[in-house]
Amino acid sequence: MRARLAPLLWAAHRLVRTVIPAPAGSFRILLFHDVAGDDVAPFAALVAELARRKRLISPTEAEDRLSGGIWNGERSPCLLSFDDGFASNRDTADTILAKHGAKALFFVCPGLMALDPDSQSRAIAANIHDGKRPPDGRRLMDWRDLEHLLAQGHAIGNHTMDHLRLSRLSADQQSEQVGKAAAILTRRLGPVDWFAYTFGDIGSINAAALAEIGRHHRYCRSGVRGANDRHTHPLALRADHVDLPAPPAWRRLAADGGLDLLYHRQRAALDDMAQGTRRNGSF
Repeated sequence: MRARLAPLLWAAHRLVRTVIPAPAGSFRILLFHDVAGDDVAPFAALVAELARRKRLISPTEAEDRLSGGIWNGERSPCLLSFDDGFASNRDTADTILAKHGAKALFFVCPGLMALDPDSQSRAIAANIHDGKRPPDGRRLMDWRDLEHLLAQGHAIGNHTMDHLRLSRLSADQQSEQVGKAAAILTRRLGPVDWFAYTFGDIGSINAAALAEIGRHHRYCRSGVRGANDRHTHPLALRADHVDLPAPPAWRRLAADGGLDLLYHRQRAALDDMAQGTRRNGSF
């Protein structure tokens, strides 16, 4: 179905963009996970296309846009982000990203990183894949990998201790998953401004968890589609998951905001939660 619809939707989206361009100063955050095997080639092609169109920005440049330091300029450039901290992420950074001078965000779970290989593989299956896949031996990056990424100009973010769904946890559990992970990352790597909550959908976060995140971090990235700019609440940042096995036109559609209309209600709900943290004095 996507193979047939993608070219038509992409063409329609580009036509709309000529009439209603993206807001000045806006940017998008693209969301990836384990880039390995058959996903490497489509990912490399997407990054090459974004680089050719000068649409790649770094975490620092994204922060400048959020602070209002950049309110004009290139419309809807993209910040690359990777969830879960898979070992393939370092290879992706050292090969594909380095080739284009791209700097990205890598969100990691220090509790899972500390496990032995067998326990880590089981935890990836149970926590990251929500029990929907059997253990397959995949590994996560270690502290040396994270230090290497920092040295190359990338940024590391908090993705909870153990990749648990925050909306299902008590206040004490949320504090441990967010605050303890923040303390460990800060102690090992220095200040950590970014957080991404696990699973990314609106049902995986609540106001209490968002307030806890705001106590430890400046920015929280969701998995709710949409663009970001200086008016976006820093705890309600949007991101576009790019399905790498999808047809090229569908990947372009996701990266350029062509699916935003489907997520209007989720964005509104996320904004309301974030504004609530400010009203309650937690942010």
